[in-house]
Amino acid sequence: MQILLVDDDELERRVLQHGLQANDGVRVDAVASGPAALDILTTRAYDAVITDTVMQPMDGIELVRRIRKRSLEMPAIVLTAHATVDRAVEAMRAGATDFMPKPVNTATLLALLNHLIEQTPLREELEALRRKQGKTAAEFIVGDHPLLDAVRLFAHRVGTVPDARVLITGESGTGKSYLARAIHALSGSTGRFVEVSCGALPPSLMESELFGHEKGAFTDAKTMKRGLIEMANGGTLLLDEIGTLPLDMQTKLLVFLESRQIRRVGGNDSIASTARVITATNEDLRAAVREGRFRADLLYRLDVASVRMPALREMPTVAVELAARFLADLAEQLGRPVPQIADGSVQRIKTYPWPGNARELRNVVERAIIFHERGAIEIDPPRLDELHVISSDGLILPRGLTLEEVERMYILDALNGYEGDLSGLAERLGISRKTLWDKRRRFMPEPNGASSGTRPQKSA
Repeated sequence: MQILLVDDDELERRVLQHGLQANDGVRVDAVASGPAALDILTTRAYDAVITDTVMQPMDGIELVRRIRKRSLEMPAIVLTAHATVDRAVEAMRAGATDFMPKPVNTATLLALLNHLIEQTPLREELEALRRKQGKTAAEFIVGDHPLLDAVRLFAHRVGTVPDARVLITGESGTGKSYLARAIHALSGSTGRFVEVSCGALPPSLMESELFGHEKGAFTDAKTMKRGLIEMANGGTLLLDEIGTLPLDMQTKLLVFLESRQIRRVGGNDSIASTARVITATNEDLRAAVREGRFRADLLYRLDVASVRMPALREMPTVAVELAARFLADLAEQLGRPVPQIADGSVQRIKTYPWPGNARELRNVVERAIIFHERGAIEIDPPRLDELHVISSDGLILPRGLTLEEVERMYILDALNGYEGDLSGLAERLGISRKTLWDKRRRFMPEPNGASSGTRPQKSA
């Protein structure tokens, strides 16, 4: 039994952690805040979460609400020293599985945990059946644009193929994990969706976290621990930032992909896992192969079906849609009415290239609503001349792009609105007509697929 305990009172946290871990087979990781709990849940899988109610900067009820938004079906027990009917109702509406007053009786809490964890597979199966009925990729990938239409079509196609491994590429903040969740939901799988940030796992702990370990496998292995691959059995395993995986772990991952079996650290028995493996990266893995940082045979195994998540600057109208969506979600969380976006802000959202993509946009919207008082809300992106290189003809080129990305943006900008003979445009660009034709076919989206690229936007 692996439990995550969240309580900002250090004494109470340590007492409860010690009391639970005094029982054989119980491991408790303890953190002092809701944000810390959300961070650890992105890299580790737990059987249950226990959280205090009154905490800063995020209370336990809001923590449970955010856990449920991640579609985690694990039991969540809310503890409070001020038990009232209203607080219990609020906690249950947020998605809490149960509610317990303080002081906590450890034996009672342990019995409740055992009961709830036994029921977890049934809740997951019921939730999976609910998701399967009428679930579409549009619930995860928001925006009206041909590039996103192609991504949604890709998700529907690969979602129905249980064993298809998927490689998702794209810049940081474009929503690669949301696409992975869409594929998982569309598959109808009753197993868990387990997300692993390879870049966030220390190399010394990576094998134990992915494959698990037996009791006594090393000094701190006081109990048996199931690995994240084992947790994802029958479901989906997302390996984000796959390019950061060390070479020795790449070898172990390759063995798993070929055999579909794992072995815990310190163990002798092979454990089968049917988890679908989805990988995501903002790196050029083929360049990493050439540099000797990534195994070519592993890349071949992972890249069965691939798709690029488009950057937000390629879809200015989608940026406005997302801003409205983020604004509504954040207003609901803060218990405020949803304000209208000021007209001037709409134009600024369209013309700003969003180098941090949707993640940067959400942060800007969150900052705006925190300080908003009344009337239409002003959403102000950073100044373009502070963050970006702007070419003489008005093409916005964010700093940090690779040469290939600069070429793609420049070619697509040249093609934007061009209706004449490609020969003249090719001559102006200093390349042959055939080369331009090949680049256009590679960079521009096909109507029935998920090819990369679209036309960048001119600055206002």
